[in-house]
Amino acid sequence: MRKLIIGIDGGGTKTCGVLYNEKGEELLRAEFGFSNFSIDQEVAIKNIHKTIEALLVERQKDDEVILIMGISGASKLTHKKSFIEELEKTYQLSAELVTDAHIAIHSIDKKEDEHVIMAIGGTGSAVMILEGDDYQLIGGYGYLLGDEGSAYHLVIQALKKMTDHFDRGLSMTPLLSHMMRVMNVNNREDLVNFVYQSRKTELAQLAKNISDLAVASDKEAHDLLINEGRLLAEQVLIAASRFKKKTKIRIALRGGFIVNAPFVKQAFVDELLTHLDDFVMEEHPNEAVLGAYRLGIKKLFEVTSC
Repeated sequence: MRKLIIGIDGGGTKTCGVLYNEKGEELLRAEFGFSNFSIDQEVAIKNIHKTIEALLVERQKDDEVILIMGISGASKLTHKKSFIEELEKTYQLSAELVTDAHIAIHSIDKKEDEHVIMAIGGTGSAVMILEGDDYQLIGGYGYLLGDEGSAYHLVIQALKKMTDHFDRGLSMTPLLSHMMRVMNVNNREDLVNFVYQSRKTELAQLAKNISDLAVASDKEAHDLLINEGRLLAEQVLIAASRFKKKTKIRIALRGGFIVNAPFVKQAFVDELLTHLDDFVMEEHPNEAVLGAYRLGIKKLFEVTSC
């Protein structure tokens, strides 16, 4: 009898599923549309079912299957227990649902004596720590309470500069004038309407305009990006202080903003070098879905040891 693990990484763009054998060898891969529960629970669930069914074509009669799903918005799923029970009954397997961040931190390669900090800087931001099998979230309070070190926060800081210029009757800087043109904003009323009628993701997309100007040597844009790198580093420093045992720390970066936005990553690393001893940066990130396999192996050992 084979022991198989299905790992699923579901986000706002796609659902990636991989069927692994007990040794971690990939047997089959499938990909469908989004499965972020925060976007549309009904569609997300349908795409999860499609992924499972596509992977189970390789299943043999006596195979034991464990399903680990790391899905964005997992905490917002209504009727989580019944959803898992339905999957287990329909497909005759053992299932577990966690967040996409949970499987991502377990995908990070580390030495046995290392702690892990995963800094997520994308549309929003959060920091996760892993000490042994215990993990904890730092930040991640969402756009109303935080998101420092993210594309969204960068844009909001620029727009706050714009409101200050409106209130003081000052001429707009090149950066702010450029953003007004992009947003088709001519006055404070236009700005208020634009911001409060836009989704968080739509506002975050304006980070690209700020980045382009920073690359073109706009100092204001450059300084805003540098500040976001430092703000995310500050959350990592808080995270590092939470470890019970002091040892080397491996830091991994996730999210398009911290990884790709100009100047941000370097500012992040520079801030850490100033204040944190004995850390290494992850060099070659694994797919998040690998973390689902690793969690599945742990669950498999728990089952077999009972």
